Amino acid sequence: MATLKDVAAKVGVSITTVSRVLNNRGSISQETKDKVFKVMKEMNYFPNEMARSLSNKNSHLIGLIVPYIDHTFFGVLTAAIEEACYKLGYKLFLCTSGGHSDREKELFSMLQANNVAGVLVCSRVVESSAYKESAIPLVSIERTIDDIPSISCDNYKGGVLAAQELIASGCEHLLLIGNRIVSEHLPAYLRYKGFRDECQRTGKAYSEHYIDSEDIFGKNLDKNVKDIIKRYPLTDGIFATSDVLAAHLFNSLGNSQEFPKRYKLVGFDGLDISEYCGISTIAQPIRQMGELAVDVLIKRINESLVAERYILPVSLIRRKTSCPQTSNKIK
Repeated sequence: MATLKDVAAKVGVSITTVSRVLNNRGSISQETKDKVFKVMKEMNYFPNEMARSLSNKNSHLIGLIVPYIDHTFFGVLTAAIEEACYKLGYKLFLCTSGGHSDREKELFSMLQANNVAGVLVCSRVVESSAYKESAIPLVSIERTIDDIPSISCDNYKGGVLAAQELIASGCEHLLLIGNRIVSEHLPAYLRYKGFRDECQRTGKAYSEHYIDSEDIFGKNLDKNVKDIIKRYPLTDGIFATSDVLAAHLFNSLGNSQEFPKRYKLVGFDGLDISEYCGISTIAQPIRQMGELAVDVLIKRINESLVAERYILPVSLIRRKTSCPQTSNKIK
C-alpha cells in the first residue's frame, strides 16, 4: 500500500509539501498540486478521510518534539505539557528525536501529515527553514526561531546568579563546566554569557571547560573530572550548566568530603537530583514553561495574537555546596 512518503518521493517534493497540498495549507503552485494528485491516482493512494475531514477544523491533537524523554528536564516538561493539554481538551502526540536533526525533520513532517492542530518543539536543529516555512501553528521551547513564538527561562540572569553565589561563597578562581553550545539560537547560551559577564564585571578569574555538545547526560564527564581539575588547579568554585552535570561532579569529586570545604558548586535547572545531592542550583520554572507553551500554542491555533518571546524568571536555591544562609530561596 502506498504511503504519503512514497507519493512525495515520486513527485520529488517533501512530505510536508504533499501534506500541505492535501490540507490546502500554505502557498503551493497549481503545477505542484496537479503533480501530487496525479501521482496519488497512479499509486492508488487514498488519504485517511477522517483526517482529511479535520483539515480545516481543530483536531484537538497537539504534537510535541523533544530530543529525549529520559532526561529529567524533558520528562518534567513533557508531563507538564501533557497535563495542560488534557485540562484544555487536547491530546498529546509525543515524539523524541534523540537529538538527531534528520529524525526531527521527519517527525515534524509526520505530525503535519497526521493533521495535528499545532506543534510544540524543543529543537536542536541548526537549520530551521522547515519550521519557518510551515503553515501549521508552532511554539518553540528553549530555542529561538524567527517569526515563531518561543518560551524560555531567563538564562542570562541565571548565569549571573551562579557567578554571584560562588563569589559570595568566597571563591577566587571560578570554573564553568558545560556542553559546548553550537548555536546562539539556543537560549542556554545566555547562561554562559551571564556567568562570563559577571566574572568580568567583578574582576574574578574564571575558566571554561566544555564536554561534547550533545552529552547532556554527562556520560563522558566522570572519567575526565580529575583531569579537568588538574588542568585548573586553583579552582575553588564550579558552575555546572546543568544539574545532571553538577551531580556527576559532586559524586566524582568526593561528595560531602570536598563540598563545600574545597569546592563550591552551583548547578542549573532545579531538578530533583540537585535536592537529593544537596547541590545549590539555579532553578528554572520548568512546569510553568510547559503550561505557558500550551497556552500560547492554543492561542495561535485560535488565531489570537501572542508575543514573540516569553522569558520566565529563575531563582537561586542555596544548599550545602555553597555558603550557608538562613534563606533557602533567593529570587
